[in-house]
Amino acid sequence: MAINMKKTAVIKKGEQNIIEVFLADNFFSRLFGLLPTKQLDYDSGLLIVPCRQVHTFNMKYPIDVVFLSEINVIVHIEENMNPNKMTKYYREAKSVLEIAAGTAKRKGLNSGTALTIEREKERV
Repeated sequence: MAINMKKTAVIKKGEQNIIEVFLADNFFSRLFGLLPTKQLDYDSGLLIVPCRQVHTFNMKYPIDVVFLSEINVIVHIEENMNPNKMTKYYREAKSVLEIAAGTAKRKGLNSGTALTIEREKERV
């Protein structure tokens, strides 16, 4: 994954764990995001906080982009977003979940779906 990122959270739909994510919540992790990667596993992703718009310039593969509200309700999904594109700006979004193309549909994610984000505790 990208620079200095570790798996830091599990995304849940109801009681079911659906995706393990890396957290991009600082300047460098948000700047580079998925750019250094060649592919993304179906059960992993990147959670960008804060975020209301993303681009896929210079990416090597398509992704699903899931925009989440402050209370982690899906406000919009951009499925199968190809490289070198930019999304609209979603004012109601507070974070974005980037996952492998086709994962949103496979995991049953839709606008209005509430997700839970469980962050891993820091290991000493």
